[in-house]
This record gives sequence, C-alpha cells and structure tokens, in this order.
Amino acid sequence: MIEKTVFLIVGFLLTGVLGGVLGYVLKRRSWAEETRHSLYQARYEEGTSFLDEVSEQIGRRFFLLKRLWWAIEDQNAKRIAQCEAAYFVAVEDWNALYWRNRNKIRLLAGEDQASDFLDYKDNNSGDKPNSLHYKFVIAHRKVMAAKSDMRLSDDAKRQVTELNMKCLVFLERLTSTFIERAMALRLLEIPTGPGGTEQAGAMDAKSIRH
Repeated sequence: MIEKTVFLIVGFLLTGVLGGVLGYVLKRRSWAEETRHSLYQARYEEGTSFLDEVSEQIGRRFFLLKRLWWAIEDQNAKRIAQCEAAYFVAVEDWNALYWRNRNKIRLLAGEDQASDFLDYKDNNSGDKPNSLHYKFVIAHRKVMAAKSDMRLSDDAKRQVTELNMKCLVFLERLTSTFIERAMALRLLEIPTGPGGTEQAGAMDAKSIRH
C-alpha cells in the first residue's frame, strides 16, 4: 500500500515536471516564431522602403545628369551653370550614401546584386565598368569632358545612353531579386561573400568625387 502511494506521488511529480518542461519548450518555441515573424516583417518593410529610396536616388542623379547633357548639347552657358549646380548636389548626396546603399543591397538581395551596384574592381576597368556606380562615374567624366570640348560629344552621348539602360536593368533585377527572396522567406539569411570591404582601399580620389 505504501509502495503504491509512493509510486503515485512520484508519478504525479514527474507528470508535473514534464508538463512544466513541455510548457516551457512550447512557450519558448512560440516566442521564437513570433520574434522571427516580427523580424521578418520589419526586414520586409525596411526593404520595400529602401527600394523606393534607392530608386529615387538613381532616378534623380540620372535625370540631372541628362538635363546637364542637354544643356551642353545646346551650348547654353546659363543653363549649363544652373544644371551643373543642381547635378553636383545630387552627386554629393550619392557619394555620401553609396557605401550604405551597397551594404543594404547586400543584406536584402545578396552579394551579386550588391556588386552590380558597386564593384570596387571596376575602379580599374577603364571606360567599361559593370557596376552601376562606376557607370555613373564614366558617364560623369565623359559629359564633363564634352563640356570642355564638344568634339568628345559622341562618346559622352553613348555613355549617357548606356547608363540609362544600366539604371533600368539594375532596378528591375534588384526588385525581382528582393521579391523572390521575400517569397522564399530568405530575407533573414546572413549574406555570403566578401562584401567588397577589402577592396574599398583601391578606390581613388577621382572615383570618390564622382
């Protein structure tokens, strides 16, 4: 009788302990899922907001460069001065943000898209870079060269046209990649690849100003 009572007490205690452990595990798992959901939602909202922001930055710099180029083609000194002043404000804003933008693109869309935006190896690619930032650098240089010598206008026009296409393709691919990663629930993945930081020192003063 005593043994039976002891077994009942022990069984009751074990049931209570196991129930408590199971409840703790389930509660912790639920908390982890809720936390992950909250983090994912925040990352998605951050990503959509960033896409709007970076699209505006790209569009603004390109439009102001194109407007400057039109003024140069018309050889209108007053308009050139006005357009140049507005354009260089956009250039300063761009240069203050492109490292941050690259890091965010890497976080949200992966290393390939980040390098398509800014690849430090393009600093040594001459007039044929692949990344968007350096496409802007080359177009900038060619337009400013044509401002001083209109015999260089064909080269400048070609670079502006190529930059236009690069902007369109880059934004389409960036948006598609972000949507694909969001649909596959991959926005919280840790980015792979070097991130390009070890190559940052290779950038020269001219590329930084442009």
